[in-house]
Amino acid sequence: MRIVLLLTSLLFAACTVGEVGTANNTGGPDAGGGGGGSNSGSNANGCVDRLAIPGEFHPHGGPNGPSNAGMNCIAANCHLNSQLGKGPDGTPAPGYQFAGTLYKAGTTPLQPNVGATIRIKSGSKTLTTVTDTAGNFNFAAGSLPGTFTATTDATACPSVTPMVTQLVSGGGAGANSCNFCHTTSAGAQAPPVTL
Repeated sequence: MRIVLLLTSLLFAACTVGEVGTANNTGGPDAGGGGGGSNSGSNANGCVDRLAIPGEFHPHGGPNGPSNAGMNCIAANCHLNSQLGKGPDGTPAPGYQFAGTLYKAGTTPLQPNVGATIRIKSGSKTLTTVTDTAGNFNFAAGSLPGTFTATTDATACPSVTPMVTQLVSGGGAGANSCNFCHTTSAGAQAPPVTL
């Protein structure tokens, strides 16, 4: 009887079925991010939990400078990789391939949506970044090399807001700057990006 009990105990000890996760912490393929930390996971509807610590704030004109939220930043003498601007100390600005500002839906005036995740998907590659305290986000120049089409969305559980059209390679200055198309100005191609 002791041998049967011992063998049964060893059988159960050697067999594990893993840990049961929660809907808010599955660590799916979109978990982990850029711009300020890792996300806690993807949920059943594909949303990603909001980060308590947002992406790193990108000031302009010094450490306490403005955020330039809502401005087209992929432009000459700013973050256009072929014609980068310089900071007050002469350091070149980082080049961006994609950038923009995410606002909270239904706010007037528009309020930044902090700690939300922006995803760009092209083929099997998924890029993620997190909005900063001004709602700004960016992806480094060269993140998607060559010719591509991509889909993108903004998410903070329980919401996921996809972009209706696809991103495409090329297109010149401002082409991948979300704030180039999504503005509050007259004649804007689309309203500001909200979630």
